[in-house]
Amino acid sequence: MDKKNLFNHNGELLSTKDAVFTIDNRSFRYGDGMFATMRIINGKIQLFDIHFKRITIGTDLLKLKLKKEWTAEFLESQILALCEAKKISDNARVRLTFYRSKGGYYDPTTNAAEYTIEADALKEKGYPLNADGLTIDLFSEMEKPANLFSTYKTNNSLIYVLASLYKKAHELDDCLLLNSKSRIIETIDSNLFLVKGGEIFTPPTTEGCVAGVMREHLLAVMESNGIKYSKTPLSLEDLFTGEELFLTNTISGVQWISRYKVKEYSLGIAKILSDHINGNL
Repeated sequence: MDKKNLFNHNGELLSTKDAVFTIDNRSFRYGDGMFATMRIINGKIQLFDIHFKRITIGTDLLKLKLKKEWTAEFLESQILALCEAKKISDNARVRLTFYRSKGGYYDPTTNAAEYTIEADALKEKGYPLNADGLTIDLFSEMEKPANLFSTYKTNNSLIYVLASLYKKAHELDDCLLLNSKSRIIETIDSNLFLVKGGEIFTPPTTEGCVAGVMREHLLAVMESNGIKYSKTPLSLEDLFTGEELFLTNTISGVQWISRYKVKEYSLGIAKILSDHINGNL
C-alpha cells in the first residue's frame, strides 16, 4: 500500500483509493458532521487540548454519540500513528472528521458517530510569518448566520467554498466574510484581528465566526502578557481606521495583511505574536 494514500477510518488504516462510503453516507447527503484541522510539528499535535475540548462540545451539540474509548489519548495516538505510517510526523496537516452513521433521511436512525483522519505533509517548518503582506477583499455574495453551529467547522462549508472561488477569480490571498448584520467576522480559513490605537480587536463568537483554536490560544497569550484586547463587533468602516490587520489559524499561525482595497496596513503586533508561537514549539 502506498504510504502517501493512507488514511484512518474508524481506527483502520486504509488507502484513499479504496471505496469506503456508500451513497447513503450522511455526511455526503446532509453535511451531518463536523471536523477539526490540526498541525503536527516535531511529532506533536499543537494545542491538542483545545482541539479536544472543541470536539467534545461540538459533537455533543450535533448529538453525535462518540464511543467511550475515543478519549483524548486514543484520538491523539490514532493521529500520530497515521502520521508515523506516512513518515510525515515532523511536519503535517491533519483533518479529523466525525459524522453520523448511515440510516434515515433527515431523521437519523442512529446517533452513533464514525470518524476519519487524513494527514498531509507540509513544506513550511514551524509557523513562519509571511514576508509579504496578504492582499484581501470582501466576499459579499453570501452572509454567514450567527447561531450555535457557526462557531464550529461543520461538514456543510458552502460559504467557504464559494468565497474561495471568488478569491481565485479575483487573484486575492483571502476574503473577508460578513454576518447577517453586514459586520466582518472572519476570512475563508482564519480568524481576524484588527489593531487600532495600540489595542487589538477581534469579533466575538456571537457574531458568527469560528471559535478557532489558535485564536483561543493567542487570546490567552495576550491576557497573560498584559496585551490589551477586546472582543468587539467590527464594521466595514473599522477596516479603514485600523493600523494593522492580521489573521490566525492552526496551520499557518499568524499571517499579516498589507492591503484591503486602497487601505494599507503596517506590521507590528502580528510579528510579536508570531515570534511567541514559534518560540514555544
